[in-house]
Formats: sequence, structure tokens, C-alpha cells
Amino acid sequence: MPLTKRFLDDQTIFSEKLFDNGARVNDKTLPLDKPFDYGGKTKIRGVNLGGWLVTEPFITPKLFEEFPLSDNVIDEWSLCAKLGPEKAKERLEKHYDSFVKEEDFKKIASMGLNHVRIPLGHWAVRVFEGEPFVPYVSFKYLLRGVQWARKYGLRVMVELHTAPGSQNGWNHSGRTGTVGFLNGTMGREHADQTLKIIEELVDFFSAPEWAPAAPLFGVLNEPAIYRLDHKELARDWYEASYKTLRKDNPSGPWLTYHEGFLGLGPWKGFFNDPQKHYDRVIVETHTYLIFDATLVSKPKDEQALFPCTGWLPDLSKSMNETGPIMVGEFSVATNDCGKFLNGVGLGTRYEGTLSINGELQKAVCKNCTCPTEDWHKFDKDTKLFLAKFAQRQMDAFERTYGWFFWTYKTEDHVNPHWDYLLGYEQGWMPKDASAPPYNCRTK
Repeated sequence: MPLTKRFLDDQTIFSEKLFDNGARVNDKTLPLDKPFDYGGKTKIRGVNLGGWLVTEPFITPKLFEEFPLSDNVIDEWSLCAKLGPEKAKERLEKHYDSFVKEEDFKKIASMGLNHVRIPLGHWAVRVFEGEPFVPYVSFKYLLRGVQWARKYGLRVMVELHTAPGSQNGWNHSGRTGTVGFLNGTMGREHADQTLKIIEELVDFFSAPEWAPAAPLFGVLNEPAIYRLDHKELARDWYEASYKTLRKDNPSGPWLTYHEGFLGLGPWKGFFNDPQKHYDRVIVETHTYLIFDATLVSKPKDEQALFPCTGWLPDLSKSMNETGPIMVGEFSVATNDCGKFLNGVGLGTRYEGTLSINGELQKAVCKNCTCPTEDWHKFDKDTKLFLAKFAQRQMDAFERTYGWFFWTYKTEDHVNPHWDYLLGYEQGWMPKDASAPPYNCRTK
């Protein structure tokens, strides 16, 4: 059934009054009935609604920790397979209904933010033979989210977070394991299926009733291009997907393409090639300190300055050489000690207890012990460090088109370094994201 007809009878989505685009999130941002000036003076300032429509164990651990480790329930695939179709639908719809509500959008709008990025699983549009995912239901909640955002003047970036076959082999792709997107015997078929899903979504959100509220579209989250047998296939797919999407919807949403963990430098001359003329395209990068052992081991004062001394120069250079850039994800974590951060039942790089592809990772330091993740025990100095680190990242990232923090909240604030709402309540996130007290010019 076409996306446009699946939920026409749902008045929480299709009530006529919900399509009013006159709302203005704050006095620094134009109302929805005026185009957002991407690349202009007003920057994207947003949060991700991670863990809502694509579950992740470190964001909502209760969905996973009720099962013994021997059951190997480690991602949405295994969760749905373990529960079976009926129970999986019941459990996930209960989660969709409770984890993010209208009041969350109202709260986000009060924080000085102007965008939300909503990750979506491909099963919201299509489910393929052999997949245990719950089909279609999450798309209804996506539309509810867009309508709630519209009510408060927030713009939405809809973002395809998963691909058939998995684009990176990590749990947030829907299934942990191998990379089946552009890889292996089914790689091209999975890539073709992914493009058809993206076409449906872009076509839907290009319609005049949805376009003002959802002007940004993330083509595919974090494809692990570095893991592909033939990396050039990703570049070919990027180019082909762009041509297809713009041919069908020449005035459709801005498109973002992730740099695929290659870094920004290798994309120089690709998206800004004057012969190819990529229109309204942003290169998306995700900037995390925690996956670099050198940065993790630096003293706190150096870490707090690194957004200004390290990331800012690189991003400024890339804006000049590579084209429009956006930071689609970042956090205030300085280690990988968060519960289930690396996956259910897995260890940490920080302590040297994490095994990747059968190889035990070396600890960051001798006898390293993870610091507390209990935010109730954070002292004044810890909160001050988090404030400086978070807000200097915001400042540095505003040299690009803008940023989205990962993520808005975690269940019961279980992972505080990834929890914007907690930081806002506890003081290390600014009360107004457009005017943070700390930046690259303050001590």
C-alpha cells in the first residue's frame, strides 16, 4: 500500500489543523512557511530522537536486558525474532507510544533548538523475505512526530537509519554482523532495494503538505564504506541515488550523505564538482572523541579545548574544499563506558575488555577503570567540564551548516553523556542552544 494511504484515517496525523505552517520555534528562526536558509546565518541546531523508531540497546536497555545473554537478543532483528510477530508488534508499539511524546517536542522547542533528526528503519516502508521486523507501524509514529514538530515550529530531518542487509553490521542498522549493502552476493540487490525505499520516502516528503515541516532528508546513516570489498561502489551509488532522487523530485528536500567513515578529505571534488552540479546536498559527518584512543587518553582540559583546536580547523577546511558540511551526531562522552554502548554483553575499549573480530582491544591505559556513569555522582568540576566540552562543540560545529546532538534522551537517563535532556536539566547543556555561555573564545 502506498505511504500516502496507510494511515489516512488517523486523525492524530491527518487532521486539517495539523497542516498549519505558521509556527515559529523561536525569534531567531523563520516560521515553517518560509524556507530555512541552510548555509546562511541561522544554523541547524538539533537533537536526534535516537532509540525511538530504531531501537538501540544503549538508549533503551530495558527492551533487551530482560533476556539472558544466551538468547543473544542484541538488536531489533533478534528482538523481533525472539518475541515473534504479534508480541514484537505489541512490545514495539508500546515503546513507540511511550518513549517519545508530544511534550518532548514542546520541550525541545523551548531549548533554543530548531530541528529534530528522526532515524527510521527501512521496515517502516518495506519488509523483505526472511526479515522478522515489524512492518509499517513505525511510519505512523514518524508522521505523528513530524506533526508534533510542526505544531511547535521545529523542522524535521527524516533519516533512513537502516538498509536491507545492513549497511554497517552494527546493531543500530537493525542487525549485527556482516555488511550486506553493496557487499557480498546480495549487495547490489540490497542497494537497489534501499534506493527504492528512499525514493518512496523522498517522494512522500516532497509533497506540499509535508515539505515545509520536513525539509531535510538523510539518505542513509553511517554506511561503513571502509568495510566494503569495492569502495568505489559507494561513490557510484551515491551519484546514482542523487540523480534518481532529483530527477523524480527536483525541488525535493535537501539531501545529506554520510562520509562513510572515510573522513571528509576523500570527498573533495565529489559533491562540489561543478560538472555534476549537486544541488542542495550536504556532506554529513559524525564527530565522536571516544573512538580515538589518543583523544580518550588526553587530560580533561585538552579534551575540553579539542573542539576548537582540532575539529574546528578541519571542518573549516572541509567547508572550503569539500562543500557544505553538517555534523549529524556528537555527544559529550569521552570514553565508551556507557551501558551497552558497544553492544549487549560486550566490554569496553577503555578497559581493554572489548573484542572486535576476535581481537581483544588494548586498554587506553594500564589498569584503566571506567568512571561512574551515575549522573547523581557527578561533581561540580565534572559538570563544568561537560558544559565546556558540549558547548565548544556546538560553537565549532556552527562553522558548518550546523549540528544534531546524539541523542535527545536515554531511558531513565541511563547513559548521561548521550542525554541532551539530562544535560539541559543538570546544567551542562545550555538553556538556549543559540547562545551557549561557553565557546571557542571563552576559558
